Amino acid sequence: MNYSTDSSNTVYVGNIDPRITRDQLYELFIQINPILRIKYPKDKVLQTYQGYAFIEFHSKEDAQYVIQIMNNTVKLYDRLIKVRQVTSSLGAANSSSNNSKGISLPIAKLFVKNLADSIDIEQLGKIFNKFGKTVNKPEVFHLSTGNLKCAYVYFEDFEKADVAIKSLNNQLVANSRITVDYAFKENGKGNTKYGDEVDRLLNKEALKHGMLK
Repeated sequence: MNYSTDSSNTVYVGNIDPRITRDQLYELFIQINPILRIKYPKDKVLQTYQGYAFIEFHSKEDAQYVIQIMNNTVKLYDRLIKVRQVTSSLGAANSSSNNSKGISLPIAKLFVKNLADSIDIEQLGKIFNKFGKTVNKPEVFHLSTGNLKCAYVYFEDFEKADVAIKSLNNQLVANSRITVDYAFKENGKGNTKYGDEVDRLLNKEALKHGMLK
């Protein structure tokens, strides 16, 4: 999928019944705000819609308002559609695993705290890859105090991330007891973390349609 877009103006719409046409999708969302363009992929063989779309609006504020109005509120053929902001925060993590440009797909972001100084990026990757496929390399950093070594780890699949959390949280790694949990969302309200119901649904759709390969 080649789709260059301004991610701050774009929403990801998931759980769409394949009977919904592009025109119907346009007619639905144009009622909320003017649309710049829609990317609504079809299966190359079956020529049926794949159940998700990217819709770009003219401003970030327009996109945010659409999310507020449409997410988890509209049913199409008995399917409650999911509407989420497309962000560029994980663009680098996704760029090696799909052909999208500037689009951050729904992957599982973990926050790892209290790493031993001896643990480097390569070792950290090996530790987490035992539980499932990770996307790109971990991001290692220190908190503002400079003493607490932490990392972000990105899993392709939320179920694999769940196993990693269950197995590694509060465990000793290189003589340091680490904590592992889902990271807080950069633009989340109310300190929301990755891993909620909508995240998991969108992740399953992305895996099903090969968007993360």
